[in-house]
Amino acid sequence: MTNAMAVLPSYGRMLDRPLLAARVVRRYYRKYGRLPELFPPRKYSEKITYRKLYDRRPYLTLTSDKFAVREYARGVLGEDLAPELYFRTTDPRTIPFETLPRQFVVKATHGSGWNELVRDARTVDHAALIATCERWLRSNYARRRDEWAYEHIPRQIIVEELLDDGDGRSPQDIKVLVFNQRVRIVQIDVDRFGDHRRLFFDAQWNVMPIHDFVPQIGTRPDPPSRLGDIIRYAEALGRDTDFLRVDFYQVADRVCFGEMTHTPGSGLSPIYPSIWDDRWGAWWEMSTNRDGESTSNRASATDNAETTAE
Repeated sequence: MTNAMAVLPSYGRMLDRPLLAARVVRRYYRKYGRLPELFPPRKYSEKITYRKLYDRRPYLTLTSDKFAVREYARGVLGEDLAPELYFRTTDPRTIPFETLPRQFVVKATHGSGWNELVRDARTVDHAALIATCERWLRSNYARRRDEWAYEHIPRQIIVEELLDDGDGRSPQDIKVLVFNQRVRIVQIDVDRFGDHRRLFFDAQWNVMPIHDFVPQIGTRPDPPSRLGDIIRYAEALGRDTDFLRVDFYQVADRVCFGEMTHTPGSGLSPIYPSIWDDRWGAWWEMSTNRDGESTSNRASATDNAETTAE
């Protein structure tokens, strides 16, 4: 109770966005059982929360847009790693089902998790898929999740190549966390649309003693054969910000770019042991405050962040 009372006066600084601040803080409290300390934030979850409230860079909107980020990544990397784009529209009734390949994926550009995987176009219910897309287009993801970056993304539907591991399943997700232009964590997700499992590694492919709400992978997977290239790509894409997660896939020898995420889990996905919330926060030196000024929030315990939890 002492910590909660100590931080309450600082919330007077959030009166310019009182409803948003109240909602964000309430959701954080319900998830973590404590109020976030935001002036300055120190934990990883607090810095995500701070970003949701105060980071208003147009860059976040550009790179959260599932369509626009394709060109951004191509410009930064000098090569196009995105899956093939088949179609883009604001009216899902115009999707040319008759000319699409047998497999494809349909996505909304202005949200997260709004995807429909089509593995056999011959059996897809066109009317149902169109209705799903229309529901996405009516929805405001930014307000549902309190993530400002999605607010001004043009609402569009894109149809892309469906990546396949060769056995009819989606390839493993390679989610790379970049702290101040340095890859610290590689998160591997397997069978995300089935028996979803997850494991965390460092950049040298050492298993990290970290877990979250997703069950862990039982057998340690081999590193992707192009892990070095993936890390290089992620750090290049992280050049314009102090923290982000970049998602990749590897199909055979081909590396594919997925998306960029600036507020993973909306800051509401605890990691365990909880000391890692502090350590990830120590790795993240925030470079933008609520007024867009340069700041330094490096925790004094940065050296401890290099150690392994017991």
